[in-house]
Amino acid sequence: MKALFRASALSVLGAASLFAAMDGTVVNRTTGKPQAGLTVTLVKPGQGGMKTLGATTTDAAGHFAFERDEPGGGPQLLQVKFEGVDYNKLMTPNIPTSNVELDIYQATKSAAVARVAERMLLMEPSASQTGVSETVIIQNDSKTTYNNPSLGSLLFYLPPAAKGQVRVNAQGPLGMPLPRPAEKTKEADIFKVDFPIKPGQTEIDVNYVLPAGSPLTFQGRVVNVKGMPAGPLRLIAPPGVTLAGKDIQSVGTEPKTQANIYTVIAPAAFSVDITGTGSLHNNDQSAAQQDDGDSPQVTEGQPRIYTHLPWLLALAFCILGIGLVVLYRSSPVRSPYGK
Repeated sequence: MKALFRASALSVLGAASLFAAMDGTVVNRTTGKPQAGLTVTLVKPGQGGMKTLGATTTDAAGHFAFERDEPGGGPQLLQVKFEGVDYNKLMTPNIPTSNVELDIYQATKSAAVARVAERMLLMEPSASQTGVSETVIIQNDSKTTYNNPSLGSLLFYLPPAAKGQVRVNAQGPLGMPLPRPAEKTKEADIFKVDFPIKPGQTEIDVNYVLPAGSPLTFQGRVVNVKGMPAGPLRLIAPPGVTLAGKDIQSVGTEPKTQANIYTVIAPAAFSVDITGTGSLHNNDQSAAQQDDGDSPQVTEGQPRIYTHLPWLLALAFCILGIGLVVLYRSSPVRSPYGK
């Protein structure tokens, strides 16, 4: 009789595990404890958009479970909102669906938990227009998420010649680029972007075009979120494009793309004269064609860098940080101009 009871119990447990398509725990990484009482939603992307497979609430131990799955495989997405911030976890077919941990963080309105690690302004003049791409990488080394819609996560200057036409994309840690609106502030030509800065690295891209002109004088401004530490602004010019002005100083050349890199030394507003035409996207294609050859050419020697020791550290910073972003932005998928 006992053997029969045990067999029945194991049968019930086995059936339960078959029906439990996904289970896990929502963990508050700020406190290091499970989070109870949160609504977790399971969705699946498809041809018709996101399809909700189910929703459940975490128990006292932060545990959740979904007993319904969608046949056919494919990725699924776990979603939860906590203190006004959305947190997601992508579940691909190769990831175990049992004992999943979905991380969340407590939110703060203090911008001091984040800092601007990189800020770059790429200028690509052509015969018809000048494309401007501003990339800002914000680093959050704390265990809280910065979320303050009134201050915003990024402030940027939009020249009047852009006529208010700007495209903004934001990408959080392990996330996908998402379009975000550029909101006007009380200060003329200054816009803000509201996007939660989660622990880790967040990238915000601002893209706009200006009328063509050679030479062209670009009038810019350096603006930062109050309370958020910020580093210098770097200007990037493709090969064939020269930047000049008393408000900038050259710090060298990025080895792979041969882009010229400058640092803005003006405290707030700056002016730059732009001559020539060029595009990092076109330069990347040329480099790819050279790499396809049977006998790739290897050149040894030091790049053109500094005449003063302080800028040695600046170029090292550019090569390690900016170089990766320049290559990332110059890929055909990331090019905002379709060149």
